[in-house]
Amino acid sequence: MKATFKSVALALSVLAMVVITLMVIDANAIADVSAGKTYLRVNAVDLNNNPVHNAKVTVLGQSFNTDNKGLSPAMELSGLSNCYDENIAEWKTVTVVVSLDGYVTAVNFNCVVYVGQTRKLTVKLYPVDSSDLPYTVYVESPPDDYVKNLIGK
Repeated sequence: MKATFKSVALALSVLAMVVITLMVIDANAIADVSAGKTYLRVNAVDLNNNPVHNAKVTVLGQSFNTDNKGLSPAMELSGLSNCYDENIAEWKTVTVVVSLDGYVTAVNFNCVVYVGQTRKLTVKLYPVDSSDLPYTVYVESPPDDYVKNLIGK
């Protein structure tokens, strides 16, 4: 059977379409994996809810600074645990530290983040004054369903 230029070109066109389709499917699969990642974005504000620029946000040993709007970049979180119940897979907890010269360091324990979602956490920073306040501590409660289940309601 003798192949003509037309039949070879047709076969190559079909093959190219199959390869392009597979590349698009593979790219979508990669996008779906990254969409399943867990992120935290911190919004640092002062007592008047004004953004605090250049605050240092530390999470899981990584540090980032807030921008002019008081926002940290979206920080990807991995290797998370759940301080309330290690068997819970839907949400995890993490400790967040926010600091800046002139402000009292804020520590947020047990910040709840839902797996596969981005959590935006607002942290209020108090200006340093004549008090002996070395830091502020926030301890976040677990989700409502978890608490209701604990108390049997």
